[in-house]
Amino acid sequence: MTETFGRYVGKIASRFDTPELRGQLSSVPQWLGSGKTLPLSHGSDQVLKANLSIDGKPVAVAIKIFSRQGLIKDWYDRRHESKAERSYAAAEFLHQQSLGTAEPIAWLDHWQNGRLLESYYLCIHVSAACFRDALIGIYQQERDNAVLMDLLYQVAPAVQNLHEAGFMHGDLGNQNILVPKSAAGEWLPPLFIDLNRSRRALVPLGNRQRAHDLARIALPGGYLDIFKMIYNRHQDLPEDLASLEQKARQKFWGHRRRSRWRHPIRFLKRLRQREPASPYPSEKNLWLWDEKTSQPTVVLGREEKRRHRNISDIFSALARGLIASPSLYLRYRRSLAASYSKPVALKDRFGIALQPQSDYIEQEWALLNALGNPPVLVRFCHHETPEDWQTAIALVERLHLKNIRVMVAILQDRRSVLNPASWRDFLRMVVGAVGDKVTQVEITHARNRSKWGIWSRRDFKDLMRPLLELRQEFPNVRFIGPACIDFEYLPVLSALADLPKGLRLNGLSHLLYVDRRGAPENKQGGFSTLEKSALLKAIADWSNRVESKVIISEVNWPIQGAGIWSPITCPYETEQWRRDKPGETELDYANFMLRFLALTVCSGHVESVYWWRLSAHGYGLVDDQNGFEPRPAFNALKFFLQLLGDACFIKKHETPLGQYLLEFSRGAERILMAWQTSGESPLDDCEQIKQGWDAFGASIEVPVFRESPTYYSIEAIKSRAD
Repeated sequence: MTETFGRYVGKIASRFDTPELRGQLSSVPQWLGSGKTLPLSHGSDQVLKANLSIDGKPVAVAIKIFSRQGLIKDWYDRRHESKAERSYAAAEFLHQQSLGTAEPIAWLDHWQNGRLLESYYLCIHVSAACFRDALIGIYQQERDNAVLMDLLYQVAPAVQNLHEAGFMHGDLGNQNILVPKSAAGEWLPPLFIDLNRSRRALVPLGNRQRAHDLARIALPGGYLDIFKMIYNRHQDLPEDLASLEQKARQKFWGHRRRSRWRHPIRFLKRLRQREPASPYPSEKNLWLWDEKTSQPTVVLGREEKRRHRNISDIFSALARGLIASPSLYLRYRRSLAASYSKPVALKDRFGIALQPQSDYIEQEWALLNALGNPPVLVRFCHHETPEDWQTAIALVERLHLKNIRVMVAILQDRRSVLNPASWRDFLRMVVGAVGDKVTQVEITHARNRSKWGIWSRRDFKDLMRPLLELRQEFPNVRFIGPACIDFEYLPVLSALADLPKGLRLNGLSHLLYVDRRGAPENKQGGFSTLEKSALLKAIADWSNRVESKVIISEVNWPIQGAGIWSPITCPYETEQWRRDKPGETELDYANFMLRFLALTVCSGHVESVYWWRLSAHGYGLVDDQNGFEPRPAFNALKFFLQLLGDACFIKKHETPLGQYLLEFSRGAERILMAWQTSGESPLDDCEQIKQGWDAFGASIEVPVFRESPTYYSIEAIKSRAD
């Protein structure tokens, strides 16, 4: 019920309604003019923080001062409700329903001759950043996917609860959502403010009203999709709502982009004051790390990424591919024809990546020893802290003292491109600390994936330019690269061409993933792992910018059921991924790993392979979320290295399509490795098999081809025909 307080009409919430407070509110201008207020926002409608005395105790309050408005608007509000009254009524509803808002205290209006001269809304002040400022902090400082996901898991369901309660905010911009934190730094349920445009219904909102609110949420495309799925109880938005939301978003943000033409004076003023058009970092500079999968997340949506692609770079890569293709094709055919034609000593060809973190090192040290201390890959990441780098340096030194071969990979982030001096100092620090203790150093990572911070040829050139100085300062260090990823070899050609003049790499490194193709023998456009390896070798032979050595510096298969720890589902398991359950079973993972190692190295095309990585819930040989429990792949690799780690590949026997039979020598002993891509068949025509083992070292009596590799110690073998 509306009451009168001096010259004001309004209402005070019953919990705060005391003669003391009424006295303070009867003279708001004098009270606000006391000089004890703090501006919280600027603009036509100003928000101040002040202290009210309630029951003799100071209470921090937020006061929204609504500006004077036009005659027609005053006429309308006189017959309906003012902004202050609407704000109070909406806040009272949200507070009573526990839907999230600052507790309302009062609203006050001063009318005179039909004009609204003063209008105030008061609520308890909550010390919290708004959603917009919290996002900016994450983008610019924390750069951590987990922090952002925790925030979305609070905000999105809260918006959904609003809509289910029949409440439409009307202006649900990021600035109108407060996101408080607990004393422990955890996000708490959000509070909705600036409620004067809100509307209420007795039933859940329809799709058009929901779309109106959702369209004002500002997030990069990858996370906006996640926000909407969390909002819809972890399901895709219904088709009608998705369509309406997209139309409302285009209309709203298109209107915002045209503000320079609607308000040219305001726009020119911002230009003079050098105010950014958006408070957020540019889309290209958004970079967030996901610790669960040890990779950056895909921040932008497809359309956003397309906006920032450099067309000239694409045409340049295509032109280089066309020019190189005749010579490259001939080399590829020769390389492929020579597959498995030469003996290959396997010692130190198969490496494993470790995690240089204090809570991993001792666990992984014991596991590495159980594998027989194969070569190790250690990553140094520019986005990490100096303390992290020192931990990694100490691990390299420890491995070196143990006479374990070490390769180092140095990974960039977006700030590496934006701050060349920082990247140069980082490279020099790492190479200076470990260069004399490692076999090779890989520079940059996945340059053909924009999520790693490289958007153009120029970005890549800038990152590689410090190598010219490092070459002179550390002449004995072997640098490899360019570490492109997947079966995308045009970027490899382009990266080699873009190396600084005078720089020649000591090996061609590549991240050769086949995880969405299943088995390593499966073909992608006519290329299985064998053909992909042969083509990489042909590129290394062809290019004068790199020595003719191929190093696969990263490969694995994602584990089925690993959820957001899987590199193909992070940072959010969508409805499709929950339904399709991507990834491989632990047994298939083990089988594919062994077969991949044999196909790449024994073919003669690949110098060495590093498995990424030893411990990881979503893709490791060991489950780091389950007490470092070894998976079947760990035991399979352990036996493989024990049996063949010091052996020499001799030849690949002729077998029917889909069957593989490789022969190795270990001193005077001969060993066969056999598998087939599906099913099981007897391994006939073998003489004097002395002993047989399955992939995990258990004895087997009857020689077979199966999907899981088997091994046989032999004295002789007959020639085999198709």
